[in-house]
Amino acid sequence: MKKFVLLLSIFLGLFMISGCQSSQTKEQQSSTQATSQQVKSSAVIKLIADEKTITSKTIDYQNGESLLAVLKQNFDIKEKNGFITSIDGHNQDESNNKYWTFTINGNMSEKGAADTKLENKDKVVFTLGVYK
Repeated sequence: MKKFVLLLSIFLGLFMISGCQSSQTKEQQSSTQATSQQVKSSAVIKLIADEKTITSKTIDYQNGESLLAVLKQNFDIKEKNGFITSIDGHNQDESNNKYWTFTINGNMSEKGAADTKLENKDKVVFTLGVYK
């Protein structure tokens, strides 16, 4: 009789422990899935120099990231005093008034890349051109 009670106690204990673990795992998985679905966004970033497309990439990023942070994660960026001076080795040339500018969804940005927050499916075009 003692063996039966002991075996029954062990069986019930294991059943309770395994039941709690699978419940936590399901909750954690659904929470992780919901979080990852909320923070993933993508944008297309296109680089143009001398009126030719250098590259065009669709980039995934987390909501709330600045354009500059996303650029630094995906391109070789150099900057000076908050202004982008080089992207992937394509340098601006101040002596020839050649600078990087950018548009988002066809509109010239009113902020710098560090202060610009991307929205899902934005189309960003950086152009290296002469400005007088």
